[in-house]
Amino acid sequence: MSFVIILKFIHYLALFLAGGLGIGGAIIQSSHLKAETPPAPPVQRAMRTLAWLSLIAVVLLWITGFGLAYLIYGGMNMGWAFHVKLLGATGLLVANIGLNIHLSSITRTGSAPNPRLMKIIPMLARASLVLVLGGIAVTTTSI
Repeated sequence: MSFVIILKFIHYLALFLAGGLGIGGAIIQSSHLKAETPPAPPVQRAMRTLAWLSLIAVVLLWITGFGLAYLIYGGMNMGWAFHVKLLGATGLLVANIGLNIHLSSITRTGSAPNPRLMKIIPMLARASLVLVLGGIAVTTTSI
């Protein structure tokens, strides 16, 4: 039982980090897109740091989520809503990986972020988050 508590603590901490980092990164990206100016080098470094921390948080969510699913429910077969949640979590992971690859690439070349990609990634992340939250809300509700 204590291992479940440890996994839940890490899961909730990672959820908190991923949410905060996602919101912070989205605000920075949105501000620069609206201003139609590339981020200054210190802001680009901050965006890369936020992206890496967010990826680490999402990976922690996956690892602890698998552990919790197997320890509490005995597996991943928790119904269609849970699979919708997993679909959203996969989209979030793909968005995070894509963002980190893109930011690493532009760091090497010294170019500005691709505005089209920087617009698509937050939209994918938000849609994925809706699936995650909706799926888990249905999965954990028993009426």
